[in-house]
Amino acid sequence: MPLASGNGANLSPESADTLIVRNDRRENDRELCADLVKVQWQPEFGPARSEWAILEDIAPSGACLELEEPIALDTIVSLQFKSEHCQARIKYCKFEKTNYLLGVEFEQGYRWSRRRFKPEHLIQFRLRQVRQSR
Repeated sequence: MPLASGNGANLSPESADTLIVRNDRRENDRELCADLVKVQWQPEFGPARSEWAILEDIAPSGACLELEEPIALDTIVSLQFKSEHCQARIKYCKFEKTNYLLGVEFEQGYRWSRRRFKPEHLIQFRLRQVRQSR
């Protein structure tokens, strides 16, 4: 059974630093990038939170963010890019070295494109999801 940390993130009982991870099921190719994004959310307990995150990759349906603290799965967050904002849902959150990687799926009505928002450092090739054979 997942435990709640002080900021509302679901933690695995085996280790306080190990977060429950859901498979990344993004349908689209991801593009590597780097930019700052303001993330705002309301934890289950406590006041509303606002932190800066590093945008690691982006796709029309979602993105990967690097944050200093975890956010609970299925939490709705507000993302403020330079020129626009959107809502997204936390799909996975895992601890990696010193920070947390969070996968977000954009809420209905928002699809990212280079025309809408171009991250500061956008690498011109795409990461394709490797599908496991059965």
